[in-house]
Amino acid sequence: MKSFGRSVASVIQGRSLAAQAAAKQAEHRFKATPQDVKVTKLPSGVVVTSLENYSPVSRIAVVYGAGSRHEPANALGITHSLRVAANQSSKKATAFGIAKNIQQIGGSLSCSTSREQVIYSVSCLRNNLATGIEHLNNVATGHDFKPWEVQDAAKVQRQDLELYLHSPEAQLIEAVHKAAFRDTLGQSLYMPTDRVGAYGVHDLDAFVKSHYVAHNAALAGVGIDHDVLVHLAKKFTFAPGQTPEHKKAKYHGGELRLDQRSRLVHAAVVTEGVAVDSADVLPLGVLQLVLGTGPYVKYSNNLASSKVAKAAASATTHPFAASAICAVYSDAGLFGFQVTADARDAGKVLKAVVNTVTQATKNTITDAEVQRAKHKLKVCCHMDAESSAERLEWIGAEVLLAGQVYGLEQFDSEVDKVTLEDINRVAKKILNGKPTMAAVGDLSSTPYLDELV
Repeated sequence: MKSFGRSVASVIQGRSLAAQAAAKQAEHRFKATPQDVKVTKLPSGVVVTSLENYSPVSRIAVVYGAGSRHEPANALGITHSLRVAANQSSKKATAFGIAKNIQQIGGSLSCSTSREQVIYSVSCLRNNLATGIEHLNNVATGHDFKPWEVQDAAKVQRQDLELYLHSPEAQLIEAVHKAAFRDTLGQSLYMPTDRVGAYGVHDLDAFVKSHYVAHNAALAGVGIDHDVLVHLAKKFTFAPGQTPEHKKAKYHGGELRLDQRSRLVHAAVVTEGVAVDSADVLPLGVLQLVLGTGPYVKYSNNLASSKVAKAAASATTHPFAASAICAVYSDAGLFGFQVTADARDAGKVLKAVVNTVTQATKNTITDAEVQRAKHKLKVCCHMDAESSAERLEWIGAEVLLAGQVYGLEQFDSEVDKVTLEDINRVAKKILNGKPTMAAVGDLSSTPYLDELV
């Protein structure tokens, strides 16, 4: 009768062969050498930047310097229209065809806007990159607006506005920018309600032709070899043209209050910050972490290391949130704090946090606090860099603004150079500036700006 079991000899022989095969594979195993961010400027004017991180998923983005700050006064909200129109037909493919082909490769195609950039991006497996690039090119450079598709997009715009009007946090961000800058950086990411459906094919074409041009564009990639991306960049049909002139942002300061029915108040108090190319941008980033941001431990009260959270906690027994904020743009910035508190305690919380922030201008910050904040800043940067999607937008926006991208090692080195004297100097310079305030919610117990500072 034949045995059902394998003999001991065959088992040993099989394991031996497997071990030999594994040893040979180890000898020829690919060694991933860490890569730095690389930058190439093409003769057309397009800047190409990439980071090869050996990820199985490649992410490519086309970045234009065409955010909401670039909207003319008679076309406010047009970048919102373009964001919604990203899934519409192009010159070489229908909307259905683009969606079908991206879904077949398991990819993702999206468009996002900020105050300074419009970003079209695609992500897919490396072996499907050709298809992904083809449709990214269609969407980002081959616009062909159809009247019926533009008209249908008004429904999505209304949905976006409904979501926005139900998000007091988003309203606060827009309000504080509006109060601080009025126009330029004060122009909202969202379309005014009375402009929904107002922009037609001619309006969209005019903005695209003036802003979606080669010298105002960058092509960024993460998870792709730089030489490959440079080769693929030549297949993109960027329109020739120079970077359009735009108005320089000017900080004005002011106050904007949006009284709404709510149990909470969301408020922010800021002063003029610095631009991205300022020597004070890193000291200001360290100062933000000295004052404190959101909790790093889930469900913690964040009182151990956050000065603003500790101040807010001393003024209320109800749930709250408090964080220092720092927004940096190409030619301006904002720095300050924001709080969320029970409407009944909003005044007490705001006054407590203002007093704490004011103390930071009087040389009360210690070297130990600065060293801890520097470590936090480096950790935050490295953790953000672990996300390919975050890194993609980061390098794309940076290369478009500055023409180069700083590596993490260089960033760490520059942070290490920040001293306590730098922090005290920046704190006095920034926090003693002209203030701006925005508040959203039940403002019956919320003081006005001149009652706070």
